[in-house]
Amino acid sequence: MSRHIVLQAAFAATLPLAAATLSGWSPAVAPSRIAGTFTLKYAEQHPVTVSDQEGHALILGRAQGLNRSTGRTSYMDQAQVTNVDFVDLTQGNGAHHGYITFVQGGDTVINQWSGKVTTKLSADKTPATSFAGTWATTKGTGRYQGATGKGSYKGHFVSQTEYICDWSGEISGQRLATN
Repeated sequence: MSRHIVLQAAFAATLPLAAATLSGWSPAVAPSRIAGTFTLKYAEQHPVTVSDQEGHALILGRAQGLNRSTGRTSYMDQAQVTNVDFVDLTQGNGAHHGYITFVQGGDTVINQWSGKVTTKLSADKTPATSFAGTWATTKGTGRYQGATGKGSYKGHFVSQTEYICDWSGEISGQRLATN
């Protein structure tokens, strides 16, 4: 066998690995490190006051925006993001939980998350609200069907209806060859 044919065969054998690396999604062999940031704005907020103590409220909301990948891969770059959340706050502090959906073309990833909201008064006496917690993948479709993932997030509100969130973690699973 000529050296040229051997080199062609070796090159051809590396193409699937290169394609998986460039696409930002790797086979089940090892998890891919992923990260991103998004700014979401509430499309709906439904607060209900709880009368057990001053400043206690439950809020159900839905926020939307775009994700920007900040990791080594282009995972869900420019994906549509919808976050549905439930918060239980007293004086702006408490638990929050929800589901966040990333949609990019025919590919979808849904993550369940939970964490803590903290509100402090700034020097000018305006509330500064931040949040942090963890997430885990619950479902994927398209090329992310059967995916598993986990990570953490942190963010802050820039207005009463808009917030910025930075997230990171890892995702793994079998990539469908047809996608």
